[in-house]
Amino acid sequence: MPNKPNEFPKFTPLDSATAERIMGKIPQYLHNIASVLGISNLNDLLVDQEALYEIITRVEMRRVYFHIYHPIEMGEINEGALICFWILKLMPFKHDTISTAILNTKIAYTIFINMLFYVAAKTKRKVNIKSDLMNNS
Repeated sequence: MPNKPNEFPKFTPLDSATAERIMGKIPQYLHNIASVLGISNLNDLLVDQEALYEIITRVEMRRVYFHIYHPIEMGEINEGALICFWILKLMPFKHDTISTAILNTKIAYTIFINMLFYVAAKTKRKVNIKSDLMNNS
């Protein structure tokens, strides 16, 4: 088993299938983003594709880290939390009328809450979060 840094292979760029698989998860966590942001046209929401790819790459790097250093898989909650973390760090979303910091904070928060509800439904559990928290700025 490798135990020295140079014994591990270098992380290589993601293949398109992996990037698409992860990017495909983000819309399911953002189904209600227009109402949360108070915008009518989602096409007004600009996305820095390079930053989004960087987010996906960093999530995959962490998945490899989990595989090497933990006896369990990373899991959806950790993956969702990492996506939120990197959205807050890299701020890939922009809008003409909403401050970038507020916009990315609301998007990260929405992803996190929606991801919790998704995982709860999948595992037949309940989430006890008041819905009005989503609209408090």
